[in-house]
Amino acid sequence: MKTIIALVSALLCASAWADVAVVNIWSPLPGKGPQLFENGMEAKAIHEKMGASASIASDQDGNMHYVVVFDSWEELGRFQDSAATNKEWQAFWQRVSMEPTADLLRSYLIDNPVVAKAQPASMVFSWDVDPGQTPAFLALCDEARKIHERLGASVGINIDELGDVHYELTFANWEAWGKYQTRVAADEEWNQFWARASREPVAELIKVWRVTAVQ
Repeated sequence: MKTIIALVSALLCASAWADVAVVNIWSPLPGKGPQLFENGMEAKAIHEKMGASASIASDQDGNMHYVVVFDSWEELGRFQDSAATNKEWQAFWQRVSMEPTADLLRSYLIDNPVVAKAQPASMVFSWDVDPGQTPAFLALCDEARKIHERLGASVGINIDELGDVHYELTFANWEAWGKYQTRVAADEEWNQFWARASREPVAELIKVWRVTAVQ
């Protein structure tokens, strides 16, 4: 654990700031996609009145990614306490629970030692890290980050409560992502890094999210 904390601290030095987040990914019920996103917008407005910073995005499967960001775990705890007694939030949650529009697909508590720039287009690679290999994998992520930033991506490295690592690339738009794809495919440093990292993998790629910001 001390090794992990030390490596996270090193990653923090490379980032302008760090935060924590609650990420809920909702899969719409048939025909309920538009209503799901309307509910998301309503929830966002309430949470922002409560002092939180919320964002909404849609992935390639039509799921809604609802993300609430905090400066610290203490701030998240205060928000959780206030949500339990906030009348507007409780009324909203009771109403939408009676008319469900989605199933909760994933829920993450995320520690963000390196935060990507908030941009409209994002690729998120979720990795299931082998037991005991978190420090080694985070070191690889930090090495990859330097290459990807040189090639034009903004990079985030996020760790959830299960120890899975979510490696995020953000872009000004999908055209910028396409240009990045061309550069990375031809980049000798990246290809050498990937060949080396792939020889003895310490994590398994379990999901790739292609996410477009909604609000």
